[in-house]
Amino acid sequence: MSGNNSSSTVFGSSSMAKSRLVCYCGVESPLVTAWTDENPGRRFHGCGKYFQRRKCSFFRWFDPEVPERRKKLIRGLLKKNDAMKKKEKKLEFTIVVLGMLLFLSLFVIFIKLGMM
Repeated sequence: MSGNNSSSTVFGSSSMAKSRLVCYCGVESPLVTAWTDENPGRRFHGCGKYFQRRKCSFFRWFDPEVPERRKKLIRGLLKKNDAMKKKEKKLEFTIVVLGMLLFLSLFVIFIKLGMM
């Protein structure tokens, strides 16, 4: 996976405009973010047919290498985010259960009062 191959081309009307990279397949190479432990948050261009059966080996880093301290911070933030998402799901479940209990309680009260 060489990132310095001249088979790819860059299109753009000016240096200020976003350039588009084309992979060896001839399709636009999307800008993707890596979330691996080694390169968390680092962006790269890969083959535009990555999720298809036929793809080329085009790969080029967009961002420079991330310092180890930044990698460590990003990993920590990702772990905290995952923990918060799990906690959120538990709280949503608790809310649903409490809502159902409230509904059942009101239903029983209405039955006892003869309102249904």
